[in-house]
Amino acid sequence: MKAMNSPLPLTLCVTTDIHGTISATAYHDQKVKPFGLSRYATALTKLRQTKELLIIDNGDSLQGSPLLTLSHQLAQRPVILAQVFNQLKVNYHNLGNHDFNYGIERLLHTIEDMDAPCLTSNVLYRGKALGSSRIHITNSGLRLGLIGVCTDYVPHWERPENIENVTFLDPVLSVDIEVQRLRTQVDQIIVCYHGGLERDLQSLEPTEHLTGENVGIQIAQLDGIDVLITGHQHRSLIGKLGKTLITQSTLNAQEFVQIEIDVKRMNTAQLVNLRDFEIDESVEMLIDPLQKRTHVWLDQSLGTLDQDLLITDAFEARLHKHPLVSFINQVQLDYSKADMSATALFNHPIGLKQTVTLRDLVSTYIYPNSLVVKEMTGSQLKAYLEQTSIYFALKDNKIIVNPLFDEPKPQHFNYDMLDGIEYGFKISNPIGQRLTHCRFKGQEIQDQDIFSVVMNNYRAVGGGNYAMIPECKNLREYTEDVVDIISAYFKQHPYVSVSHQDNITIIP
Repeated sequence: MKAMNSPLPLTLCVTTDIHGTISATAYHDQKVKPFGLSRYATALTKLRQTKELLIIDNGDSLQGSPLLTLSHQLAQRPVILAQVFNQLKVNYHNLGNHDFNYGIERLLHTIEDMDAPCLTSNVLYRGKALGSSRIHITNSGLRLGLIGVCTDYVPHWERPENIENVTFLDPVLSVDIEVQRLRTQVDQIIVCYHGGLERDLQSLEPTEHLTGENVGIQIAQLDGIDVLITGHQHRSLIGKLGKTLITQSTLNAQEFVQIEIDVKRMNTAQLVNLRDFEIDESVEMLIDPLQKRTHVWLDQSLGTLDQDLLITDAFEARLHKHPLVSFINQVQLDYSKADMSATALFNHPIGLKQTVTLRDLVSTYIYPNSLVVKEMTGSQLKAYLEQTSIYFALKDNKIIVNPLFDEPKPQHFNYDMLDGIEYGFKISNPIGQRLTHCRFKGQEIQDQDIFSVVMNNYRAVGGGNYAMIPECKNLREYTEDVVDIISAYFKQHPYVSVSHQDNITIIP
């Protein structure tokens, strides 16, 4: 099809993985930061002066900030994120895996409250797609086919009750079907995929285990796609595979992708850092009533620890198990009565001050995880521990983080530390043979021994390539969030003595 010349250049503005970062004020220290949708609003206002805009969000917008956590707890309508997107005049949105964290009903409310149509065609609820592909006609008559899909790996992580009656279809097959359907009706096809790239763009060598979580390269290799917008991995990326332009921007509304659509398919893109834009106070004012309520909620005093559990060096906190890990495991063991407990420090752990507020807690334990108690044999437990040891590597006989946990996506949350057990690793040994000892109550664990192990629901379904865990029987499953469990622990124990055990030995 031939399009007329545009009176204004057409620019796509794309966010992904904003994780509820609306305000430019950080919640853990209440300082103004160089991010947020309130800065994005200023960028859009400036661009509108000289360009026709098409504004798209690529998912994982509904979870990640205390503001949205409280909003979901209160079940507020209209959903505050939808109100902000509407004020920004977002044209279309796609769904991401974290958008299911608060259940299908809350997600449906969000979709209903958005002016922007949902593009996600590969996720069905009760047999009906949550979104659909669209043909967007620009002011000049250029016809753009817009396709949205989400990674179908969500059931590997999400609580079953949050995705009841939800079906995830193969995103590659779904995109291929939609491209074939639309290609004769449009001038260009733009695909929004909430997932990442599983291979290097140049060499096409795998950059991770090919589990199906990320299939961006497979999608890019389909014929007929002009622009592929990716996400999920929190990377800053502009590249090409064949004739397909591929983009991705990092998390928490730190940047957006600006794509110039050319009628001759010579499309170009750049990453725009939001630190360069002032705050749009109208966005901050829109959320102000809930923001004030959030700060009051966050400043609740939960209790007192016998020491501060602040983290100054995240690597050291993992190499030499930090008392914060012991504390979380202590709570999980008390709650579940399991033999052992496993937890991880998330990507940018802050820790807890001696007097603990809810603000400290939600800034440290940032995900709405629940707990599951698994029955594990000694053999399965050892396989689990061997998998955790992959987090470490050697360089010049010094222990470092395995680069696979930094690229293509930071995933330090996939290194678990266990309490209720003593164990050690020798990192120079081959992967799968690093475990030096594994003792329960002073006795070396035998393969046929049986234990109960409490862990978060993400790990319990095998998240992080822990394939041995889903095979283990579920003894107990809990619906309460870990943050709520820790808060309740403080109510029972206003003064907490942290039972820290130096039970993990890691040597080069």
